[in-house]
Amino acid sequence: MVETVADRINKRMKELKIKQVDLINKKVASKGTISLWLSGGSVPSGERLVNLSNELKVDAAWILTGQGKMNDRLDNSVDLNPTATVTYAPVISWVQAGDFTDMASITNLAECEKLPLVPGAGKRSFYLEVKGLSNAPYFEDGEKICIDPDYQLCDIQTGEMIVVKCNDTATFKALISEPNGYYLKPLNPNWSEQIIPLNEDCILVGKYVGSFKPAKKFNLF
Repeated sequence: MVETVADRINKRMKELKIKQVDLINKKVASKGTISLWLSGGSVPSGERLVNLSNELKVDAAWILTGQGKMNDRLDNSVDLNPTATVTYAPVISWVQAGDFTDMASITNLAECEKLPLVPGAGKRSFYLEVKGLSNAPYFEDGEKICIDPDYQLCDIQTGEMIVVKCNDTATFKALISEPNGYYLKPLNPNWSEQIIPLNEDCILVGKYVGSFKPAKKFNLF
């Protein structure tokens, strides 16, 4: 059975004999938010994730993915601050992506949900939430995709996924590079528009470099 974020939080709290009220008193989050974490209704993110990982004495990455270091013993000489090993990126909206020029152009950045960067992603990367089925079944509706803006179109190969904006509207498709120009293609073979010319008005927002996928729990009965 796949271990979920809630499973790991509950297990670690039991190991350290930490109760929900202890996390509330330490101002990790509100009672309602912590209850959602423990029941699997939501996952911690941003500053709350950092606070929770400090109280549970584990890496933030371990809470979210089960990977990374889980510290069973404390040593005063060891820095347990997860921000030293985990870099976060904001989850922005498609409207914000359509207005994107650089990170400074993203409004309300401080209010955005934050997720750990995928390995190899640049520090200016951000996440978008997949909407629709144009790239199904390879990308699911609601999947969080990591986009790195520090690429040039000439550096991206045919078959790699990119986000481009045309007339302030952002879209996520596979790139086709031909001698006569660039084209976009959805991965869903049943999608109505299969080949989309990339005209001069379209601007590259960034290249897809990975996805954030929390562990799932499967109902086997």
